[in-house]
Amino acid sequence: MSLSTQSVFPGRLEAAYRRELERLIQETAIAKIWRKDPSLWTSDAGHAQVITNRLGWVSVLDEMRAQVPRLTEFARQVERAGLRDILLLGMGGSSLAPEVFALTFPRPPDSGRFHLLDSTDPGAVLAAERAVVLRRTLLIVASKSGKTVETLSHYFYFHRRLYLNRISPQGPSFIAITDEGSHLARLATENDFRETFLNPADIGGRYSALSYFGLVPAALCGVDLVPVLDSAMQMREACAPSAAAETNIALQLGAFMGAAAKESSDKLFLVATPALVPLGNWIEQLVAESTGKEGKGVVPVAGPGIPPREVLAEGSAVAALRLEGDDSAALDAALEQLKSRGVPVVEIHLADRAALGGEFFKWEVATAAAGAVLGIDPFDEPNVQESKDNTARLLENFQTSGEMPAGKSLLSESGIEVYADDARGKKLSTPRLSELFRAFFSERRPGDYLALLAYVERDDASARQLELLRTRLAEHLCLSVLLGYGPRYMHSIGQLYKGGPASGMFLVITAAHAADIPIPGAEYTFGQLEMAQALGDMESLARRGKPALRVHLTRGAAAGLVELRRTIEHTLTAMRPAAG
Repeated sequence: MSLSTQSVFPGRLEAAYRRELERLIQETAIAKIWRKDPSLWTSDAGHAQVITNRLGWVSVLDEMRAQVPRLTEFARQVERAGLRDILLLGMGGSSLAPEVFALTFPRPPDSGRFHLLDSTDPGAVLAAERAVVLRRTLLIVASKSGKTVETLSHYFYFHRRLYLNRISPQGPSFIAITDEGSHLARLATENDFRETFLNPADIGGRYSALSYFGLVPAALCGVDLVPVLDSAMQMREACAPSAAAETNIALQLGAFMGAAAKESSDKLFLVATPALVPLGNWIEQLVAESTGKEGKGVVPVAGPGIPPREVLAEGSAVAALRLEGDDSAALDAALEQLKSRGVPVVEIHLADRAALGGEFFKWEVATAAAGAVLGIDPFDEPNVQESKDNTARLLENFQTSGEMPAGKSLLSESGIEVYADDARGKKLSTPRLSELFRAFFSERRPGDYLALLAYVERDDASARQLELLRTRLAEHLCLSVLLGYGPRYMHSIGQLYKGGPASGMFLVITAAHAADIPIPGAEYTFGQLEMAQALGDMESLARRGKPALRVHLTRGAAAGLVELRRTIEHTLTAMRPAAG
């Protein structure tokens, strides 16, 4: 098993990178991470105790390596039971690493087909149900706290569907991955789940890729866990305090990210060869939720394709991910141009797919080190709960009044309604949709980024329209454009949007549903939950004075996204010629 290789080209950040790397070495950062010493991030005794209880990911590899026979045998038991579909119900850190495993490794013919549900969109819930044969499906309920509203809603829905389809008892159709003593652990016991995997409580969700949260689904997908964990353990040894600090690749990567963020190059573009695009999405949530707080942070930009070089060159750094044997021609050409222009680049080369284990571990260490460079705690998420609280309050009010407080639209045109907070609404008041978008985009400043936050089903048609829109916006505005699906993004990169640098602009997209479905035991539907989540997050953004618009597609997502893209493209063309 060979480790991935890494090369750092600091470019215009040469002095800053060397300075931060040396500072991390002088502070014995790696030694402090290994011995779970919170003084690397805080001097506050109360907060230090919290950090100490979030560093279990450093030592969990040994326990997980010992559990490989159990996980392998469990996967065989599931296969012998005739359960051919695997449906994961989870959000954020509970779902992204399993998605990487499922999309990156080829599926053996005798393993289960993997499906993921991390959306409250009614269309997404119905699509997940249609994609599986319930009688032959194992449902994974994954939540650290066990109280995640989306995951519990999914569980109650599918428990009811099993009952209505006369699949009894329902319990053996489920397994749980959670912390000991959690609400989900009790629920699993009370309902006789097939199996419950209790994760070490001292691991936060986004650092849980190499714990049960990532490895149980991987085993069920037929991934050979031995070389994956061997790779992670070899990486841990290569990055340990006993290794030479000057050549410690995790420390180098952490210094690279931290120096870039401190030197106004905080946009970290995660560009990859095709097979590693899912890894970029996992890195995005790890880095954003860990560093985006106290007005600081790295702004990771993940997705397929390579953004325009004009966007990459301004206020950005680049992490390039290559898999041996994958098509890298376009990536290689782009990197040569960027390095010639002084753009900071770190190149990472994976010899094989099993090297993902080492990459998961290295990025966790590097992100912890970057937090030390930025002077923040990389293990808390102080602003995530705020949007959850907003959602709960909106749903409570809805149950009392029967109305969702969506506000009054600024205008309605071609099946698109636009909403904003009162201050921005007055500023953008105009009778034409194109003029309103023009005014909104004209608010951008140097160094800003734009986030498209789409509360729609994450299907191929929506992805195609949103990626086209993202590309056009980046080309015409010379702006970093991020794309996230709600409420999925709220459990990952959403922390950065509220707590990170004051450089974000936000376009929140909601849509009417062709059909809605009730949540068993709740007084609201999935569609109403989804709308409350969108409105709650808009409220958080508005409270901080973030430039934000919500567009509501009254004709549904399929037709609405096409019309929205056309309208915005028309606006951009009228504003200025395309770059380049």
